[in-house]
Amino acid sequence: MFKIQIDSSRCVSLIEGAATLDKTVFASWRYEDLSFESGKIYGLISEYEQGCMYVSYLLGGRVDFDDLRIYYNDRKITKKDLSEISWNLEPYYEKYRKRVVKKSIEKALQKSSCTDSFEQIAEKFVLTEPRYDRKLFQLSGERWRASAALGYAAGKQIFYAPYKTSAFYYLVSGGGLVKVLRNLTDAGALVLLPGGSDRVLRHIVDECVYLDENREYDIDYLRQYYLEQHWDEGNWIK
Repeated sequence: MFKIQIDSSRCVSLIEGAATLDKTVFASWRYEDLSFESGKIYGLISEYEQGCMYVSYLLGGRVDFDDLRIYYNDRKITKKDLSEISWNLEPYYEKYRKRVVKKSIEKALQKSSCTDSFEQIAEKFVLTEPRYDRKLFQLSGERWRASAALGYAAGKQIFYAPYKTSAFYYLVSGGGLVKVLRNLTDAGALVLLPGGSDRVLRHIVDECVYLDENREYDIDYLRQYYLEQHWDEGNWIK
């Protein structure tokens, strides 16, 4: 079992990070201290591009730390350390996107300490035999399950994901994803699921972490600016 701690005490200036994730998403996060424990599924909740995916990819070893310090069981670790123990549930933009399901899992088992057979993993992760010879990116509803199976076979400890909507989590939960994620946490892994709402996630995860809740917007200034720009002598300016 392990614990991950994010320490933002040395962050200065705007106390905010930003990064381009998955080649297409630009995300930011207002730094804060956070703590995560293995054996749990966490829902990371924020508006789109406002923290949930940033934290997920940060612990996936995909984001520079800047002034952050991250600890694994009280031992300071690096971005490289995290990248070596983490696994993206969404393989689409990853180097392993073209790996064949059965062949890649069997190869990973040869190099890891995992004692399960391929058949046991296929059952645990709800893999279907007609898709054993498919590449990961070619799968649809089974893609996250197959990716999780490969990461499990390789002995990964942190499983992270990109931002997804409540509708996505609702649909994939009916396809066995929750069972798969519980197999990961039962084996001692930490799972991170980013979303814009807790509407579905709170029924799936052990704990929701609400990010960006303390950000303050000057609504009075915005209202005054809007009125000055769009209202003139009693008429709306189009």
